[in-house]
Amino acid sequence: MNAQGRVSGWVGSYWFEAIPRERMVVFSRCIHGVLLLYLLRFDGWVVDHAVVPQEYFQPLALTRLLHLPPPTTVTMTVLRVGLGACCIGALAVTWLKPRRGLLPAARVLNALVFLGALVWLLWAFSYAKVDHDRLTALVALAVVVVVPGVGRGDDQLVGWGLRTIQVVFILAYPLSAISKFRKSGFLWANNATFARAIVRRGTPIGKWLLNHGLLLRVGQWAFISFEVLAVFALLREPRTQRLILAGVVGLHLFTYATIAIHFLPHTICILAFAPLEKLLDRGNRTALGTPSSEYSSAATTT
Repeated sequence: MNAQGRVSGWVGSYWFEAIPRERMVVFSRCIHGVLLLYLLRFDGWVVDHAVVPQEYFQPLALTRLLHLPPPTTVTMTVLRVGLGACCIGALAVTWLKPRRGLLPAARVLNALVFLGALVWLLWAFSYAKVDHDRLTALVALAVVVVVPGVGRGDDQLVGWGLRTIQVVFILAYPLSAISKFRKSGFLWANNATFARAIVRRGTPIGKWLLNHGLLLRVGQWAFISFEVLAVFALLREPRTQRLILAGVVGLHLFTYATIAIHFLPHTICILAFAPLEKLLDRGNRTALGTPSSEYSSAATTT
């Protein structure tokens, strides 16, 4: 086989692995469920922007491109209610048996969720605070538009969608390390970064660590070293991948235990690596139905 053939074979096997659609069914439930949870519980600070003086509105480039005005109490309420309703509709679709007209409905609902989430984040980030943990979730929502969480049977498009989420999820770590190096230099790990974060919002565990400066510094070196090495999780070597993903879970558990930050919209996307279809028992698999000829032809033309 020539070089071109080998590259083509690698691209096909890496990006378009045939994966059960049931895996995307469960993943879409998780990502829409987390978004709904954020709308109801965790993202109150976004809602508060509706009553902030508009002089503080500093639109991002994409916000300006889309000509989005500052949020008001009316527009924020409309967006929050509409986005929540679309999330509930998208969740409902994943529990229904495939039938005529379901696939287009799923795509429309998923597209509305993605667009609503995009506006939600643009409003949130146009006040001089950008949270880096939201990009992965936004990419995941875009993927679910292309590959709706309905149906069953192996599909290469599901493989592409989940691989895209995996790549974006993992690249967040080395890119975060690069950002630290750019802002603070290569000796970022010798600074008092952890100590400052703990002073601002530390938990009892974090405050205990304030008395162990050397341990904090070692933790910073381990933290940034892991971020750089996390890229190896994109290799398809199972042992290496499992080790790094376990490290990702440990990193986020440590962050939550010390400063109560969970990065849930990002961390939920680690499920793109998991065999989620195993969570569906035989009864649920039957409820998903068999792929009809209409569904199969629609999926092929995605």
